Amino acid sequence: MADRMLLHICCGPCAIAPLLRLTEAGLDVVGLFANDNIQPAAEWLRRRDGAARVAARFGIELFIDDYHPVPHMVRSLADPAGRCRPCWAERLDRTAAKARELGCRAFTSSLLYSKYQDHAAITALGQEAADRHGLPFAYADYRVHWDEGIALSREWDIYRQPYCGCILSELDRYAKKLRRPPDIG
Repeated sequence: MADRMLLHICCGPCAIAPLLRLTEAGLDVVGLFANDNIQPAAEWLRRRDGAARVAARFGIELFIDDYHPVPHMVRSLADPAGRCRPCWAERLDRTAAKARELGCRAFTSSLLYSKYQDHAAITALGQEAADRHGLPFAYADYRVHWDEGIALSREWDIYRQPYCGCILSELDRYAKKLRRPPDIG
């Protein structure tokens, strides 16, 4: 299928804007939920279910990889400050491999929707995965549709996560509160 595109989906809310743009362009989109970085398992399940609900709304097929978080945890704990780049690389490589397996013309990622991700690094890693697997990485800056994605995720009652995914990103989220004395007033 010449028009088939694989979208790596990190979560339901982040997939909405890319899916709107890709389907409006007339592409046959399939999704891949491959996110071993998400911890704990209950969080992974909430995000998986949100991704499935968004995929169903768009009528796209969603492939869900098995959940194996331990290698990601070990790698992240070995280099907490440098944990994001290998995380993105692994997921983009898995997406490129799956896109090739499915006969897609290209692949992309909902990571490109987030205002909090390093687009230059994700683009470079996407291109490296594309080169390894012999198909294009389709970069698009979906951040311009941030408000639209948030509004639709709220309207559709899709679970919106409060942190990127790994337990270290959750700790980052609470860093200031963890340093403050308790409020006992």
